[in-house]
Amino acid sequence: MPKRGCPFADAAPLQLKVRVGQRELSRGVCGDQHSREVFDPSGAATRACSSCVRAVDGKAACGQCERALCGRCVHVCSSCGGVACALCALVDCGDVHESVLCASCAMFEA
Repeated sequence: MPKRGCPFADAAPLQLKVRVGQRELSRGVCGDQHSREVFDPSGAATRACSSCVRAVDGKAACGQCERALCGRCVHVCSSCGGVACALCALVDCGDVHESVLCASCAMFEA
């Protein structure tokens, strides 16, 4: 029995698995800027932010999971004042301004 034909013919888009790594990011849109932020002029990799893969500009680390953070990805808990990453922070946009809670404080607020 022959195989069934594709009902979409040539109109269907290709569905391929794509892995985007450091090499692909440095060659893509804003590749020069990305390369400068992540890598030293010497070519050695620096410590990268766990959220956005930019170079870490300080010693900020998440108080919950201890991942390195750059200045753009730091969330400060409005309850305890601790630093949290995007994965460990809970952002509440319900009021006039948003409030951020770390995972520990969010557990007690619920």
